[in-house]
Amino acid sequence: MSSEDGSDSVGGVTDGSASTWRASVEAGFERWGRFVVRHRIAAVLISFLATGWLISHLPQLEIDNSTESFLTTDAPNVLLYNAFRDQFGRDDKIVIAVDGGDLFSLPFLERLRDLHEALERDVPHVTEVESLVNARFTRGEAGELVVGELLEDWPETAEDLAIFEERVRSNPLYVNALVSADYRVTAIAVTPDTYSSESAQVDELEGFGDGGGEAEADPVYLKAAEGDAVIEGVYAVFDRFAGEDFRLHMAGALPMTWRINYGMERDMSIFLPATLALMAVVLALLFRRIGGVALPLLVVGLSLSAAIGVMIVLGIPGSTAVQILPVFLLTVGVCDAVHVLAIVYRYRMEGMAKQEAVVRALAHSGLAILMTSVTTAAGMVSFVTSEMAAVQDLGVLAPIGVLLAFIYTVVLLPALLAIFPLPAPKRGRIARGLFPFEALLVGAGRFAVRAPWRILVPASGLIVIAVLGAMQITFSHNGLRWFPEHDRTRVDFEAVDRFLGGSITMDVLIDTGEPGGLYDPELLRELERIEFEVANVARDPIVVADAVSIREIVEETHQALNENRPEMRRVPDSRNAVAQELLLFEQSGSDDTEEFVDSEYRMTRLNLRIPFVDALLFPDFLEDARAILVKRLDGRATFEITGLMTLLSAIFDAVIVSMSRSYVFAFCVITPLMMLLLGSLRRGLVSMVPNLLPIVAVLSVMGWGRIAIDTTTMMVGAMVIGIAVDDTIHFMHKFHRYFEQTGDVEGAVAETLRTTGSALLFTTFVLVAGFSVFGLSQMANMRIFGLLSAFAAAVALLADILIAPALLAVVEGARARRRAAREAARG
Repeated sequence: MSSEDGSDSVGGVTDGSASTWRASVEAGFERWGRFVVRHRIAAVLISFLATGWLISHLPQLEIDNSTESFLTTDAPNVLLYNAFRDQFGRDDKIVIAVDGGDLFSLPFLERLRDLHEALERDVPHVTEVESLVNARFTRGEAGELVVGELLEDWPETAEDLAIFEERVRSNPLYVNALVSADYRVTAIAVTPDTYSSESAQVDELEGFGDGGGEAEADPVYLKAAEGDAVIEGVYAVFDRFAGEDFRLHMAGALPMTWRINYGMERDMSIFLPATLALMAVVLALLFRRIGGVALPLLVVGLSLSAAIGVMIVLGIPGSTAVQILPVFLLTVGVCDAVHVLAIVYRYRMEGMAKQEAVVRALAHSGLAILMTSVTTAAGMVSFVTSEMAAVQDLGVLAPIGVLLAFIYTVVLLPALLAIFPLPAPKRGRIARGLFPFEALLVGAGRFAVRAPWRILVPASGLIVIAVLGAMQITFSHNGLRWFPEHDRTRVDFEAVDRFLGGSITMDVLIDTGEPGGLYDPELLRELERIEFEVANVARDPIVVADAVSIREIVEETHQALNENRPEMRRVPDSRNAVAQELLLFEQSGSDDTEEFVDSEYRMTRLNLRIPFVDALLFPDFLEDARAILVKRLDGRATFEITGLMTLLSAIFDAVIVSMSRSYVFAFCVITPLMMLLLGSLRRGLVSMVPNLLPIVAVLSVMGWGRIAIDTTTMMVGAMVIGIAVDDTIHFMHKFHRYFEQTGDVEGAVAETLRTTGSALLFTTFVLVAGFSVFGLSQMANMRIFGLLSAFAAAVALLADILIAPALLAVVEGARARRRAAREAARG
């Protein structure tokens, strides 16, 4: 609302009362500064002890980038997937393709057997290894059903090998499961344990609709570290067996998770030292003294360590989303420290005593740092609205980290400054170091105020172009594309998909609603039709490489009981025949039915395997598959779709929803905060314009550059809002003060840029340098994230020194003209 003199207010707080409020807060920071300086030793000891306790939890740090960890534990897809795993075990088998040599030669088979046995013996946390060595071979002998292993009688002669080859080529179940369609590549399927070795033993046949008793405790699924141990064990075996004539490729969920974890650990070992080194260089250029470098780095290092300790205490694992946190907190913390130190050195240059300079600097910059911390935290807390667990974790940790950075800045930094020597800098030296671009910044601000339309009109044109680019944004989720083309994991996945048709699974859970419902021959035939029709609706690059269900066991059993005749590989005609033949199969000693049905034969799974492709292709395929299932199972059974494919599809959907929520949440929270903190509705709204421009610019670059939004780049926008607003707060806070004193827009802008501009410039250097560190990553998603964030920080500075002054000139000029018109009318 507006008062009679045209001043606006927020919630009844006028500009005058806002000034009183700000003065009270600044006086509070001054009193706090005196308290910290007086008890500086205690402040340092408490800070170090608290940090030490939090750091002591570091050995408990876990890293988890598994597919299911991207989604929240209470997400419907995750709950269904966990129930599926409890019933049927893991669906995400590790698929190993063995390329080279003659599959049907004795030397190759002996080598394959040795590899198979090594995987069973030397790889930890493995439930089963399947290959041609122990493949199920069902046959009838003397009127009896025999279910054994394909190579239980090892071939020794050419005739034996010929029989083996005929058996492999005549069994359709082996194609794309254990051998490629051209019989040049064989496969090994490694099934990891479903549950962690730390979990209580769980009977996988209980639960999930069987009405069994409740477990004493929730099962602990295979942990990320155990999954990594599986892959490292497989690679160790590969190193012993691989050769030019025996090429080994591995694909599956665990190899992907291992590669992301490995890349993350490698990147962090580079990011942190590189960030600290860059911060040191920037601080050295800015302050040109050891204390100006060492003290801020010590403060931000301790605040970061404390934040990581809090993460571990809260039980939050490391992930690609949380990976940005250390660099983010280092840059934010250094920016806080720069604003305090810059004023401390200015006061010392003017002759003020050391302790008084520290106290006055805290009074001068404390409120602005608090405001920027609040708005940065508000931008990051927007991630708690995400549907992705890892991003939610970032939404919890980042605000805590920002708060810790603020606490360490106003507690530990002034205490250290009061303890260590702080000689007054020479005026000429600090002018060259701390304020080298003062004249340039002031000149830019004056130009923007004097000729605002010469800034705003071209800027409007650029915004239109940017919006057109942003409208071309696409979405994606394809972890393989994060790695270089010649990366071992990417090459392996592409080889497995090429040779065997796929490495990602989709499972259809079918519930007949009654015990023995799966004995219905017509239902089993519908499964065959479903497999055929789903395979037909798949569009390149999605193909259904393999589909298997209880139907295949029924058909091969029926063939074996009918003199092994190929034409009898079909479903029996009656329920009794199906039930009897399945009973015979179970009595043969095989437990393979447990992989496909529950103990009551009420529920089954249909497992399909497809290539690892961009998740943006999955939703349409799933809808087509769902339509087929509805048509074929109508009135016969109910169904649900699960598996890794559905999780990847859910992640893709979550990227779109989460990005929209985080952007809207950040804007809706930060805008009122800006109005409240600046004490003005008008200036609060004006301040949001330069804060939104970096987001528009980033989306434009992504749209025109055909850079898709994924689980990592989706975080740029909301984070940029929180960071960009920092510079705006420092600018608007000082402008507000000077404008109230003089009523002159140009003078207020010039004085703001003279006193704050250099600090804004150098904090932008810090942000750009910090985010540019991500360019050192092996993973493309992290490189893109870092470069886009650095670009956004640079745009935010330009917006603050050009767009904001031009807008203020227009808005305040219009206000002054309205006031003059009212006064003229009264006269």
